[in-house]
Amino acid sequence: MKIFAAKTVDLGSGPIPRLILTLAVPAMISMFFQNLYAFIDTIFISWLGPVPLAAQAFSIPLFYIALSLGKGVQVGTATLISHARGSGDESQVGALARAALPLLLLLILPLFLLLIPRLSDLVFGLMGAKGLMLDQIYRYIFWLILGFPVMAYFMVCEAVFMSHGNTRMPMQGMLLGNFANLILAPLLMFVMDMGIAGASLAAFLGQLLSALYIRAKLKEYNLVVPAFKRQPGMPLLWRKIGRLGALVAITFLVSPLGLSLLNGVLASFSEAAVGAWNIMSRLEMLGLLPLNGMAASLIPFMAYNNAQKKFERIAKGVKYFLLMATAFIIPIMAIFIIFPHYLMLPFRAEGEVMALGSYAIRVAALGHILVPIDLALFSLAQGLQKPVYSLFTLGVRILLLRYPLAIFLGSTFGVQGVYWCQPGSTALGAVVSAFILWKLVRNLTRASHSALGSAV
Repeated sequence: MKIFAAKTVDLGSGPIPRLILTLAVPAMISMFFQNLYAFIDTIFISWLGPVPLAAQAFSIPLFYIALSLGKGVQVGTATLISHARGSGDESQVGALARAALPLLLLLILPLFLLLIPRLSDLVFGLMGAKGLMLDQIYRYIFWLILGFPVMAYFMVCEAVFMSHGNTRMPMQGMLLGNFANLILAPLLMFVMDMGIAGASLAAFLGQLLSALYIRAKLKEYNLVVPAFKRQPGMPLLWRKIGRLGALVAITFLVSPLGLSLLNGVLASFSEAAVGAWNIMSRLEMLGLLPLNGMAASLIPFMAYNNAQKKFERIAKGVKYFLLMATAFIIPIMAIFIIFPHYLMLPFRAEGEVMALGSYAIRVAALGHILVPIDLALFSLAQGLQKPVYSLFTLGVRILLLRYPLAIFLGSTFGVQGVYWCQPGSTALGAVVSAFILWKLVRNLTRASHSALGSAV
């Protein structure tokens, strides 16, 4: 078995570490490049000055709202298809794949209201943006919003591949789209003088190329191609996807909500403080995204083996994931702590932005070692169709811990104190996640021993 599996993988047998690598490596690369669009945008936008950089920071929650809805439908669909395949119910596989795209497109439709300039100014004004920043925000979100249906199509196609144990094709599509974005962004922004709008247009065109590629690969492998059309029983399928996906979407929505709250706290200090946090969060996200990809790739493995009642195999998968993820994050953590100034160089940051950004990067990295615990819980909870656990822990970390810590530390120690809310909330939240994860794994082990006893 090759690490970059070409077609499908048997999720119910074989050495677990090798299987995790087979699923995780392409998914890690795909997740990395899926969000590299925004990272590239941030680099080039930072060259335009602090106002456009802050404008992008205020636009990030909008992107994550769409991404959260997409992840909810994607993970819910992939989980259900994997479970259907594990239980031998092939009739549900195609029906679920065809129902997912119409559901996701309907969910993101209200976001198009922000294409109305006055409504956009009102919404972002309430978030703390003002003056020239509002114009820059609208110019950026115009193409960003128009790209949401394209992103939705790609994510549903990716769910089909993931549920069949193929994470290579989505990875290739992401590589292709990011290469196009890397070329088009500076061309549109600086040569064609489109400024911040050129960044989001380049991302839109790159996503379109990725979507066309993955659609062609679905046809090549004779898998179901998502389409926006009605089929019998679709409302029932939407309820099934929504039952799992809603909590996943809410889980992902907590992050942009927390980001908006933090932007408000930092905006009370300066635009440079917001811009520095934007750069730090982009770098941190880029460093941690491969781990998110590994966690997402593990969900079909969990769901498939849960359907076959191979509970000991699931428990071992959690342990191997924690070992692999920790080994991966340690060098990333070291780079962030030792070389924050070098990481800031692509953004051409100077003065206050450079000083605050470097400080924020080093401080945030102190919590990286605990991230695998949260991700292991996310994969296991989703695979067991109990996503409420990961939603609970994320809500505790982002809303009950991070935001109050930001206000308290900011009022006590100034703007640098705000940045300490990141590792502080990560550490406290990891304690909650570790306890729930331990309970779930213990229950799986008991269920496995009980099943063996019954068989004897």
